[in-house]
Amino acid sequence: MNDLDCHVYYDSTRTAVPPADCRATRLDLQADPAAGHDLIRLGLSPSTDLPAMVLTEPGGKIRVLGLRLSAEEMGRLAGGSGLGTARLTVYSTAWCPDCRRAKRVLEDAQAPFEDVNIDQDAQAEAMVLERSGGRRVVPTLRFDDRLWAFNPDPPLLRRLLTARAAGGPTT
Repeated sequence: MNDLDCHVYYDSTRTAVPPADCRATRLDLQADPAAGHDLIRLGLSPSTDLPAMVLTEPGGKIRVLGLRLSAEEMGRLAGGSGLGTARLTVYSTAWCPDCRRAKRVLEDAQAPFEDVNIDQDAQAEAMVLERSGGRRVVPTLRFDDRLWAFNPDPPLLRRLLTARAAGGPTT
């Protein structure tokens, strides 16, 4: 995940400044309230979802979105690891080769997941559109309700699974 741009959103009146080892653009909503509009556009609440981390490609495409993160979790994500999770959901379509590839990576890693076809579930499609900034991105993976990955390539997906495989926290 080191090739992705990292943006950390926080409110200095409620949480500490993100750790120095997290090489990120830090956006304090207390000092820059307009930064909260970026979060709202993603369906996030500046009052309940902070601190949040957004990892993007240099062109701005969102690849990973983390919510309600501790300093340790921010460091793990910024360092290229994932978070331990209890529940994994894949939002996909039947026609998508990237979806089949992501599910194959999950199966190879023996990571159980729920598969939701957004062509058949309008509510799931709306959630993907909201979290991805208005793009219908498949596959979209949701790790519990705190970490989202949008069309991750296999190496990124394997790194996101590292905490699960290493026996990381599951709740």
